[in-house]
Amino acid sequence: MPFQKFGPFFSQEELKALTAAFHATWQELTTSGMDLSSEDKVALVKRKLAQRILVSATAGGVRDVETLKKQAMRSVAGGVRGGELTSAPEAA
Repeated sequence: MPFQKFGPFFSQEELKALTAAFHATWQELTTSGMDLSSEDKVALVKRKLAQRILVSATAGGVRDVETLKKQAMRSVAGGVRGGELTSAPEAA
């Protein structure tokens, strides 16, 4: 579970929503044609994805899986140009 260390700050249901949003977004990204050809790229995208979901959940108070997914996709996709990962803003 990518958000396990944040257990003290979220309820079990909230952690399940964050995790579901992470996995749903990751699944969509892996089928989108994004260049995930190296372990470094995979690690970077996963880290940015988790950070964006946490920002949405903490600063934005979002707990809805679909909304978290949409915001994460927008944020991560903002860092992709022609299938290559570029620097994306951390928070939108």
